[in-house]
Amino acid sequence: MTTLARRFIIICLVFTIFALLMAAAVANGGQRERGWHSRAIDACLIHHGLACGVSR
Repeated sequence: MTTLARRFIIICLVFTIFALLMAAAVANGGQRERGWHSRAIDACLIHHGLACGVSR
C-alpha cells in the first residue's frame, strides 16, 4: 500500500510541475503579440497608404 501511495504522490508532483509550466507559457504568450502591435503602429506612421486600424 505504501508503494501505491508513493507512486501516486510522484505522479501528482509531475502533473503539478507540468500544470505550472503550462500556466506560465499561457501567461507569457501574449507578450510577443503586444510587441508586434507596437511595430505595426510604426509601419502605419511611415507608410501612409496602409489601412491601419485598431484591432483588439
